[in-house]
Amino acid sequence: MKNIRLTDILFYLTFAVVIIIAVFFDRKYLAYALPAMIVSIGIIYLERTIKINFWYVLSLISMIICDALIYTDFVQNFSIICILTSIYFISCTLALRKYLLVRNIKRSTFLSIPILVSSGLVLYLIYAISQLLIDVVKEAVLEVVVCLIGSTSYLLVSYLIYVQDMSKEGLKLIVIAFLCIFIVSLLPINELFYSSKIFTVFINIAHVLSLYLLMKFLIRTTPEKELPIHVNYL
Repeated sequence: MKNIRLTDILFYLTFAVVIIIAVFFDRKYLAYALPAMIVSIGIIYLERTIKINFWYVLSLISMIICDALIYTDFVQNFSIICILTSIYFISCTLALRKYLLVRNIKRSTFLSIPILVSSGLVLYLIYAISQLLIDVVKEAVLEVVVCLIGSTSYLLVSYLIYVQDMSKEGLKLIVIAFLCIFIVSLLPINELFYSSKIFTVFINIAHVLSLYLLMKFLIRTTPEKELPIHVNYL
């Protein structure tokens, strides 16, 4: 059994605090607990990574601010939340770019049944959620579009890395992708239309797992080959 480090204990404690608040207390306290939890993930990453990935660090910073704003005033901060979420997805995409070899991508990959079905589901979710959020979104159409582009890029890159089977950890990226879809779909509903502690708990568990699994992927996995980025990498 591996020794548990102090940084692991810090993460478990902050994770537990997030869940306790989500279940028993007012959600406004998550504006403090979630950033603390993300900081603990950042500490683990900085402690254990061999080479710091700037884009991943930027993604954590953007999400720290985003989470604080979500549980302070979701409606009032909606535009800024969209911008910060866009920064998060774009930063995560760039953090993963060295794991994706463009030369290994085949056209058939984009026409496979899994990606066509997944694309259809994502498009349907976007349409359904946009219909619910029409009154909120109309003041932040550009921010929402950028956020959708960023999230789509992240999901696509995660899928392509998994399909290329460049690492044994690739399956984690698919899990993270589904968790992100779940969060983006359910969070607006929970904040604007049907507030539920059960939803809040599920959303935050998914949120923590998505951040933690990506951190583990970046720590444990290195690109299969070191090639010139301007020639072979996305």
